Amino acid sequence: MPIVLVRVDDRLIHGQILEGWLPSTRAEEVLVANDALAFDQTQKMIMESAVPHSIRLIVDSVERIALLLRESSERDLRRMVIVDSPIDALRLKRAGVQFDHLNLGNLGTDKVRTYLSRTVTVGDDGMQALLNIVDEGVQVHIQSVPFDKPVNLSDLCGCLHKA
Repeated sequence: MPIVLVRVDDRLIHGQILEGWLPSTRAEEVLVANDALAFDQTQKMIMESAVPHSIRLIVDSVERIALLLRESSERDLRRMVIVDSPIDALRLKRAGVQFDHLNLGNLGTDKVRTYLSRTVTVGDDGMQALLNIVDEGVQVHIQSVPFDKPVNLSDLCGCLHKA
């Protein structure tokens, strides 16, 4: 099995991932694609200590995670990919990572915002990245935890609330 979940979540590894998404997806590997964290050994150690020992965690740059996913020989490994922004999700897609669903979990911004839900807000760049992802054939949905009903971004586009 390839990728079981691609999620945008600015908190990266946290309780919803560990207690909700890992069990529901049965992911065997979590890949965090984040350029800043790729070089932050302290944050990597903190994340490693939170993830169960049975789950392999890889934290690296968006470019290196994309390369790993494109070239991996472990095709049957169940993988969850987490990025902290729609822009990085678009970077993964344009770098050749194949996925047809994108999950928006928790996302906030200090910039001009579009409120997509009570847990997901994006700035203009983030919203444009999401629209580009949709244009590339990816279904984008908002779903904080697995038992929530997913809300399709395309269904929201006519009734977005700008700040």
